[in-house]
Amino acid sequence: MKPLSISLFLSLILTAHVSFPQTISPSGIYGAANNATVGNLSVNWVIGTLTPTSISALPVKLISFKAHLTSAGNAQLNWKTVQEVSNKGFEIQKSVDGKFFDAIGWVDGGNQETEKDYQFTDSELTTTSYYRLKQVDFDEKFTLSRIVSVVPENENLDRFVAFPNPTPNGKVEVRLPDRISSLELVDINGTTIMTQRDPATKQDIVLPRTGLHLLRIKGVVGERTIKIIRN
Repeated sequence: MKPLSISLFLSLILTAHVSFPQTISPSGIYGAANNATVGNLSVNWVIGTLTPTSISALPVKLISFKAHLTSAGNAQLNWKTVQEVSNKGFEIQKSVDGKFFDAIGWVDGGNQETEKDYQFTDSELTTTSYYRLKQVDFDEKFTLSRIVSVVPENENLDRFVAFPNPTPNGKVEVRLPDRISSLELVDINGTTIMTQRDPATKQDIVLPRTGLHLLRIKGVVGERTIKIIRN
């Protein structure tokens, strides 16, 4: 087979009808992509009006997507766009494991070329939750944003404390956040002294000898280690 000329190659791309699948952009900027093989050549491109020298702007530009815990204990989502073309709106999706998402709300979009701010509040935050946006065009094509998370106060790792510290007799009261899967006590030599699975959120432990010890927890939010000393 003769190799394709550059002009024929570009002509095939520009005139071919393609169906663009949705993609997830980790930066939060919406986009879609496709690829095809023409002869022995493989090409990848971004959805838009393709010319031999340029690619047009995407239909929706999401420049920020953030989430935070409010003083009332709710999860507040904020996002901003700088361009919208035929944007039907945003479906707000929620997950408690970061894998399986359910729709919990909808915010209308539109057509605009200036910055626009959006907000949505989840008043049913009961555990660490993950959120993403499903941006839907009027033709029902959609793209997904990056994932953000919100941690309720009762699961915050800052609730992990041990006192008194230092301790004169080795006795320490430990308080833990909710949904902690393990508690581990390690001495300065790296020897594991104690391991508990699904520990109680309030308990007493005893450091068996003098010196520095490490108390480590693992939970749904992550891990944290604090130093405790027996004089």
